[in-house]
Amino acid sequence: MAQTLGWVAAGVLALCALGWFADRALLWMEARGWIYWRRKGLSSMGVDLLQDTSPAAQALKRAMQDERSLKNVRVAEEPPLRVDLDAGVVRVRRTEDGGPD
Repeated sequence: MAQTLGWVAAGVLALCALGWFADRALLWMEARGWIYWRRKGLSSMGVDLLQDTSPAAQALKRAMQDERSLKNVRVAEEPPLRVDLDAGVVRVRRTEDGGPD
């Protein structure tokens, strides 16, 4: 009886250790941007899997990705603020609304 209790305790301890190591590995993957683990959560990942079957959800997801990529792309233009220390000149480019960026 005592030996069985020892095996059960060892099994529970091994499961806890395995869970801790899995959590650390998943947090490491999340830090690299490979997966969402704690910030987004598993439940929303399941919803994403269910929504992937719907054509409307796929179109929405594609539109959101396009919007996200457009926000990250900057148009090739000169910087809004240029400082020339040798000439003692500072130039500020104005936007359409009249104020600096």
